[in-house]
Amino acid sequence: MGRSKRSFDRILSMYKHKDLAFRMTNWPVIGTLGKRLMDSDNLTLTYIPINRDLDLPVSSPAPLAIIEHFIEKACHHVILHRCPCRSENGCRDYDPYHGCTFLGAAARDVHPDVGRHVTKEEALEHLHRATEAGLVSCLGRFKGDAIMLGVKDHARLMTICHCCPCCCISTSMPLASREARDKLVRLEGLTVRVDPERCNGCGLCVESCIFRAMEIREGKAVVTEECKGCGRCAQACRRQAVTISIEDPSFIDRCIARISAKVDVT
Repeated sequence: MGRSKRSFDRILSMYKHKDLAFRMTNWPVIGTLGKRLMDSDNLTLTYIPINRDLDLPVSSPAPLAIIEHFIEKACHHVILHRCPCRSENGCRDYDPYHGCTFLGAAARDVHPDVGRHVTKEEALEHLHRATEAGLVSCLGRFKGDAIMLGVKDHARLMTICHCCPCCCISTSMPLASREARDKLVRLEGLTVRVDPERCNGCGLCVESCIFRAMEIREGKAVVTEECKGCGRCAQACRRQAVTISIEDPSFIDRCIARISAKVDVT
């Protein structure tokens, strides 16, 4: 069985120092430990945009179908009793008790005092409630989560984080090394564009971007190469100047194949 609630809570207390943890990936020697934790075998995460106005290929399902696929396929499902990021950082805007979801055989070892073991129907409902609340979900594999939960086989543990823009651990990602930042992979075929005719340079998209991937240049918003495609900029824009589109109809299959090669939920 995984970590008891007491040991889990001790590890969770470190989430208050997430900025320091990400900065350490830039430090010689000490940063090597962080880089090992974030190498391609231990970390691969992708944000799934929830924008209702997402421009998709004809007859293509919404990107949320990627997460639904893995929930449907998983042999076991666990929902944490609380979100480590929101609960430890005193989130005021989103429910700190809307916890992360974990899938796969390794999730069986999560201590029941830490998370509740649920059906796939309950996991799907939890995902949809997160989306309705404005949380942006990401999924993949992160060895750090396996360590946090005290489970051994991190290759059979999928993480689904339901992230807020204020307290999520990803808000510290801009402080990390470029190598670490690149472990957050944009959804296949996704493009974020700014219409210069609509944009008035108000900066709301810049303020909303937790990855600092939006800039104002010559009075207009510009998307930089650091964009992870989470879609928060388009949600924030009041003039509908920021659009998110996916032109390749195979984007879902390509994303599922990439993630499946890293983590087995069956």
